[in-house]
Amino acid sequence: MLEFDQVIAPLTRDQFLGDYWNKSFLVSKGKAGRFAGLLGWDELNTILEQHRLYPPRFRLTREGRNIETFRYTTPSAGGIPRLNAGKLAACLSAGATIVLDGVEEMASGVRDLVSSFRDALHASAHVNLYAGWHSQKGLDLHFDCQEIMVLQVSGRKRWQVYRHTRVNPLPDEEEPAPKPVAPPVWDGMLEDGDMLYIPRGWWHVALPVGEPSLHLTVATEPPLGVHLLKWLMAKLQRHDAVRAEVPRLDDAKGQAAYLATLRPLLSEALTDEAIAEFRHEWEGVLQPFPNISLPAMPYIQIESLGERHRIRLAVAQHLHFIPHGDSWAFKADGMLWGGISANLVTALERLNDTKALGLAELSIHLQDEAARENLRKMLAALARAGVILIEEG
Repeated sequence: MLEFDQVIAPLTRDQFLGDYWNKSFLVSKGKAGRFAGLLGWDELNTILEQHRLYPPRFRLTREGRNIETFRYTTPSAGGIPRLNAGKLAACLSAGATIVLDGVEEMASGVRDLVSSFRDALHASAHVNLYAGWHSQKGLDLHFDCQEIMVLQVSGRKRWQVYRHTRVNPLPDEEEPAPKPVAPPVWDGMLEDGDMLYIPRGWWHVALPVGEPSLHLTVATEPPLGVHLLKWLMAKLQRHDAVRAEVPRLDDAKGQAAYLATLRPLLSEALTDEAIAEFRHEWEGVLQPFPNISLPAMPYIQIESLGERHRIRLAVAQHLHFIPHGDSWAFKADGMLWGGISANLVTALERLNDTKALGLAELSIHLQDEAARENLRKMLAALARAGVILIEEG
């Protein structure tokens, strides 16, 4: 299984994050075939044959414009279009590029890679696929609002990378960032096994070279300052002043008094621990991939928990606990679970979506059988609600 640290090698994680992440582009040459196990031509053929794919998830582009769907699909029962192999071949022959979003949901190797990116970078990630054959580019010069890493799976493609013209751009900004006028900071060829990291906001364009080319783009979305402020707003809504009407334009005294009320609330919310609390909560709700084990799963999920069972989270990366009266609580899948004792928190906060744990591992700090029994009861309730997944060890 290919993991994040192997992709950035020979750099260490600390070197990559300290010297390149959101700072500068990086080209890393690799051995041909390094990424072949992620998703090759044969697996792509199978995906296109066996999945019902249509825009915006699947699309054809040529010179920066999307090709009309009817040119490569055929209507079918239920109104959902189906790929037409003949039409698809004609479009690709005329210089179209295949763009397929979210391939981590279709290819197990890509899924495993995304999981390692999420665990290494503590951020959500997804992967898009790009396949081209001729000399026409798929997309025009542009930048992304995510950190992207290009993995050249097969063939070659020329890339041009330009510095950002706006620091830390956001999606859907009212004023578009100006296009670069300076020459590219890198103009070079990515070959089979090479990796290209492009920071958020850096302009780039990929130029095909008249041969089959397949690359994957891993887009990572870390939490931003705007997400922190939205989180703070949600916490501040409990205050009467935040819910109050803002004073009118002609009420200068009212405006001054209102601001004098708001400022200490904002200052109080921005404690030294605010970022750590926000990140822990934000990372906790990163969506896990489903782990399905049919036909046994419907039976195992409702069995009495024993030493042969292992437990993983099914709705979050980890649980985020908050004080709730004299006890603790957490939210999972939109539901608040309260009344949790401090010793159960110690056990439950070990749960994660990546590694399934046994009862012994979860209850290692529980001192008596009564506490361990309470843990079993809590886990049984969480299993019935689908918050956790029970597996056989």
